[in-house]
Amino acid sequence: MSALCRHCSTPIQGASSVDGFCCAGCREVYALIREEGLDEYYRKQDRMAEPLKDRTLSSVDHAALRETQQRLEASGGAASGVFSVSGLSCMGCVWLIERLAERQSGSLEVQVSLTRQSLGLTWQPERFDLGGLAEELRRFGYHLDAKPLPPGLQERISPLALRTQFSLIFTGNAFLLVYAEDAMGASLAELLGLGCFVFTGLIGALPFFQAVYRAAQIRRWHSDLVPSLFILGLLAWLGFQVSLGELNLTFAGFIACFSISIFVLARYLAARINRRSQR
Repeated sequence: MSALCRHCSTPIQGASSVDGFCCAGCREVYALIREEGLDEYYRKQDRMAEPLKDRTLSSVDHAALRETQQRLEASGGAASGVFSVSGLSCMGCVWLIERLAERQSGSLEVQVSLTRQSLGLTWQPERFDLGGLAEELRRFGYHLDAKPLPPGLQERISPLALRTQFSLIFTGNAFLLVYAEDAMGASLAELLGLGCFVFTGLIGALPFFQAVYRAAQIRRWHSDLVPSLFILGLLAWLGFQVSLGELNLTFAGFIACFSISIFVLARYLAARINRRSQR
């Protein structure tokens, strides 16, 4: 079994190891993360990160960032903008960039999107230094674009929020089917209930399993293992009860949808509470 880079978890090929790292760049960033007390980054990783490979990031354009900051602050009150960030590769990166941005003076709200590769910022004018944040991100291997994204490309609702909403919608439909089963017929209610369960599973449960699988690939434990095991155990129990005739398929589908939605909702609320506590 090949060794993994201590920073990005890339398999190390033979003599290419640099003191347990795949390259000198990973070694430097690993030391920097440890020095800054940001070790939680390595517990948040859930998939293979792109190796640094000593790549040279483009220098920070302080003039362009200063111009952007002045323009965003011109309207008065709190300023905000969404910027592209290169180098994001896993939830560990999301967590790390959030921590780095929140530590900046004048920072009010931070939202990082892995899917959009973006960083949303809200700050107090004249207290925040956009160029200073860009330099800090560059130290850790990320590049902040000097121009904010156009409004049409800015993410208005997070993937987790959408995941929560759709899970609750399908769970509500499954609940209604339980009470409408007699009126619409058992066969149709069971078919529709199965559909609600499938969509709730794909939208709500699948991301838990994906995170665990990606973490296992880089030999890390992921907190999503707990809900994943619970969901698997519940589905096995429900399947057994249905096979014995103790539960009908419509009610079993609702229980499965409800349980999945509880985990997704808990994750969403935890994220919201965490963001508020960091302000």
